[in-house]
Amino acid sequence: MRDGINLSTDVLIPDDAEGKLPTVLVRTPYHKENTSWAWFSKWGEFFLSQGYAIVIQNERGRQFSEGYFEDYLEGADEDGYDAIDWIIKQPWSNGKVGTIGCSSSGEQQWAMASTKHPAHAAMLPLASGTAIGDVPGNDTQGAIYRGGIPQVGLWAWWYSDMATSERLLLPPNTTQEQRIRLRNSFTTQPMAKFYQMNGFSLDTSTKSENHDAFTNTLPSRDVIRAAGGALTPFDKYITWTPGDERWDAINQAKAGRTQRTPALHVNTWHDIGAGEMSRMFAYLQNQVTLDQHLIMGSGPHCAFSNEESLADLTFGDLNLGDARYLGQDDGFQNLFLNFFDTYLKEGENKVEGLPKVQLHVMHKGWISGDQWPLKRTEFRSYYLNSSGQAGARLADGVLIEAPEDEDGADEFVYDPGFPVPTRGGGCCDIAMAINQQDIEARADVLTYTSPVLEEGLTVAGPIEVVLHVSSSARDTDFIVKLVDVYPDGKAINLSDDGFRVRYREGFDKKVLMQQGEVYEITLTNMVTANYFRPGHRIRLQVTSSNFPAYERNLNTGGNNFDESEWIVAENALHHGIAYPSRLVLPVIPE
Repeated sequence: MRDGINLSTDVLIPDDAEGKLPTVLVRTPYHKENTSWAWFSKWGEFFLSQGYAIVIQNERGRQFSEGYFEDYLEGADEDGYDAIDWIIKQPWSNGKVGTIGCSSSGEQQWAMASTKHPAHAAMLPLASGTAIGDVPGNDTQGAIYRGGIPQVGLWAWWYSDMATSERLLLPPNTTQEQRIRLRNSFTTQPMAKFYQMNGFSLDTSTKSENHDAFTNTLPSRDVIRAAGGALTPFDKYITWTPGDERWDAINQAKAGRTQRTPALHVNTWHDIGAGEMSRMFAYLQNQVTLDQHLIMGSGPHCAFSNEESLADLTFGDLNLGDARYLGQDDGFQNLFLNFFDTYLKEGENKVEGLPKVQLHVMHKGWISGDQWPLKRTEFRSYYLNSSGQAGARLADGVLIEAPEDEDGADEFVYDPGFPVPTRGGGCCDIAMAINQQDIEARADVLTYTSPVLEEGLTVAGPIEVVLHVSSSARDTDFIVKLVDVYPDGKAINLSDDGFRVRYREGFDKKVLMQQGEVYEITLTNMVTANYFRPGHRIRLQVTSSNFPAYERNLNTGGNNFDESEWIVAENALHHGIAYPSRLVLPVIPE
């Protein structure tokens, strides 16, 4: 790199290579051989077979690369530029580089592309929403927050296992032979084995005693310390607010710092970064003239890497049947190859006519258009109402098409010592769509349900929830979840969101609640595409916790991250003509 730091890099050249080759570059924090993240191995073999050189590089401060990992995406912009610059100077390079990667390997590409290297010819930032910063409409700081609530369950695990600042280092002046032996013999991610031994499952719907012991740690800033983990950037991030100016220095994709590289933005609906990815595309579709395409499939995190599983897609309690890209054999594989061939090789345009937006509607199939959200989208409001029993065992909360003339409220007790457990969603296990019936039996979970649908309803796009709320506490959270209810009562989560009420006047300020006052909050992070089939019902869950996915609000009005004592809150959701709490769905007319 330009500052003399060396990055651990593998270069693969086809045995039968002739002439100058286009290059596929992967930059990653992960082990190159780690089977948990080895989705690229088959793609690497595939691109080699198609006449591409492959370069796989570990980020600065990760694995056996030199340097220090102080912040997320450390050096991704300048190091990415320098890596491309090095590649095009090699005798086997044709001077064009395409980047690919899923999860953090996809997120690297946003900072790299912002440097606008002329040889960066195409990019495939797959499931990379957690690299998206302050583009319009996005306030999650790379999915660290939902409505100002830290996503502690995911990030405490990810940073402690995948992105520690402290790590084992190669001895100085090692030889190539020594580096190969050490890389094959030692892991630089000791926490992976530690967590596996102690029951810390990636499936947040399957909890164990030791899992609870770690995530229940208070103060929340000490969760990684309780697990015996090394220091990580998350140790400081958990203490920052969403509006903290220090976020400006993090290498996220931001408004005004975007790319001109042709890109396929690919993600899945149940992924943690689905909303961020779609909002980034919405920003770029009006800012960038070069080819930008949004493809939202179905399934869990990085699901599109396994075409075989998409042929009969089941994840958690949800079966979707054939969810392959446009139902084709090797659909994504052929798409990615055609995209790279178009921009990295001389010849025909193999993606001419590719729709700008392609969405897989669960239970229905693929639809397309030329913008996000689709032009034909109708935003319909469904108003929340009940007789005050939306949290009762026989809940009477309903979704109706107009607010009732009379005002009412549903009250519930939120006890941070007995939070609603996470069921599905988040990242990164296969079980991200889970039956919610046990959650909905709790008295602190309000449910509002539509009548049985006589005709099917296609919902595809961004979702908004407006709530009118009050609390006995100085600050509290409200969590929502969109659910598809089956005729037999099975209730499958589609998307979730939350809001910390102190941020209702902006994420750069803290305004506490007054007892007896009713406040309006708006939740904007949910996205999905689902066909609610005839006989099904639409449901919105409302509660105040979703733990450990969302950090518990201790209701004191304090910093929360440094507190160990909590207050039990009496929370209420208000509805009616004066308090039009509502769910706004993006409906696609038949």
